[in-house]
Amino acid sequence: MWGWFVVVFAIAWLLQIWLTKAQLRNYHGTIKKLSQRPSGYLGLGIQKQKLGIGAVAIVVTDETGVVIESQLMRGVTVFSRFEPSTKYIGQSLDMLKIELGEDPVDLALKMAIEKIESQMNGNTNLAI
Repeated sequence: MWGWFVVVFAIAWLLQIWLTKAQLRNYHGTIKKLSQRPSGYLGLGIQKQKLGIGAVAIVVTDETGVVIESQLMRGVTVFSRFEPSTKYIGQSLDMLKIELGEDPVDLALKMAIEKIESQMNGNTNLAI
């Protein structure tokens, strides 16, 4: 009886490791694809929840601060993947900040915008 429990637990653990690696590949591939633009800025925002759905937002702007591409990942499992978000394309960062609320996706977008503004102001230490 305990032998089967250990086997099932080990299989579930290995499956989780494999799915986590797949999610990381998607994350790194999306970042790499979006960062290959010849000019502009890329901001990444993460909103973690202790309980509930978290969010990761990637926003790409041109040199003037107009959003040219954005992708969102939200969820609580390793099955979450980035999805294009066309809702914000063409908006300036200033207008977008006014529009955003307090849900996890909006908080992740605010963090991404802060990173972009930091880059635009010449503050290249993105860890701040």
